[in-house]
Amino acid sequence: MEVRTFTPTYFSENHDVEMSPEMVAAIFARYSRQGEGLNAILTQLENTPKDKFEESVWKFLDYGHASIGGLTGSIPTGIDNVSMLSPYLAFFLQPKQDGQETSTRYVEFKPEGLATPDSFGIPERFHNKWYETMLDGFDINKKLVGKLNKLAEESPELTRIDTSLPAKVQSRMRKNFGFDRARYTIPMAGLTNFGLVMTAREWAETIKYASSFDFSESRELGDALRENIAEVAPRLMKHSEPTERTQSYADEFLDRGVEYLLENGVNVGMVKDIVSVETHIPKNTLDATSGRSLSEELAKNFDGKKTRYDYAKGLAEKIRISVSWNNMSLAEARDINRQRPCVKDTLLAPVGSYMPDICVDLMKNDGELFDQYSRFLDQRAELMNEIINSEAPRSYVGCLLLGDQTPFELHTSAAHFTYVTELRTSMGVHFRYDQHVRDAHQEVVEQIPELDPYIKLGTGEPE
Repeated sequence: MEVRTFTPTYFSENHDVEMSPEMVAAIFARYSRQGEGLNAILTQLENTPKDKFEESVWKFLDYGHASIGGLTGSIPTGIDNVSMLSPYLAFFLQPKQDGQETSTRYVEFKPEGLATPDSFGIPERFHNKWYETMLDGFDINKKLVGKLNKLAEESPELTRIDTSLPAKVQSRMRKNFGFDRARYTIPMAGLTNFGLVMTAREWAETIKYASSFDFSESRELGDALRENIAEVAPRLMKHSEPTERTQSYADEFLDRGVEYLLENGVNVGMVKDIVSVETHIPKNTLDATSGRSLSEELAKNFDGKKTRYDYAKGLAEKIRISVSWNNMSLAEARDINRQRPCVKDTLLAPVGSYMPDICVDLMKNDGELFDQYSRFLDQRAELMNEIINSEAPRSYVGCLLLGDQTPFELHTSAAHFTYVTELRTSMGVHFRYDQHVRDAHQEVVEQIPELDPYIKLGTGEPE
């Protein structure tokens, strides 16, 4: 694991003062304790001896650390060589981040491309079986990619690739066609990299939760983040230690997965799609007293919209939309999990196992590969069952696969749902993600047909 935080330094024009993000936050916080403005504050600091500069900035402050932390500006931090589970939890728990993660197309298909079983607290007696199972998942993925690449060459119409594109682009898209359909046996223990850009306030909250989860990789990540970001915001990182509340949540989050698996076992079959939508249009708002109909009000909210980045204001922001997918595989959940700002929830336990029909057909045509895949699912289920009945049941998370289907919820506004729907059905979207979002869109517009004219579905072109 490697964590690196960029340490920005700020200067103000006409003032010979060098400031860290934490200093800038403290300076802005002083606005509420004086009326002379920023220029007067900076002039005063400029005349302060350097050895007393920091003391001068902080001594008049009596604010809550969270309010100051939100003023630090963004602190960019990169995290390399962690399992896919760590960014999944980081994005899941922090709805105010901007960030990105390495594509699964770049996972190394070898033992060195896996986090260790110790990272999840898996008891040592299961290690050999764990490695055998995870590497088998890599092997099946590689074989499927090869078959899909061959199919894409022989039947290019299946890829829906625009033949007017340059040959190099078409070649890349054909490879992506295979990668995107074969990825479901890749372990979540596969190593990845990710970067987040947040204020010190959001970092402190994220680190609290990372330090609370009951597996060593997450806690080591919390410690490493705290140490690195302390170089930028040392005072604020004192408030990033786990609390009883964050530890209680982290335990409950993993324990409900354990409880589900103990009661239901590990299902190796595929669960069919069911999407549930609840909508709420508030009545006691300024918009409701305008005398306009819902159609008229939304027409005003979306007036002038040309692209998905023209966000609606007004009632569209107040209408609540809750979407629950019963069977979103972790592969797709990793994508929608990065949406913000919104509230998300999930059961981090497999209720089924997804594999595209085209892959199942290819494996059945190669009976040996289909047998290998069936044995792989059974062995992973057996391993997970053994672990949840061991002294370390929460370590089952180290056995999760990208193909594991799990319930996933998204709670947001109509304005944001419009953006998400247009984004996630546009060019480059994964085919399965595209279907999940279209299913949700259909349910939403059935309940709020007045919203339909303002959501422009994409055509789901491949990347």
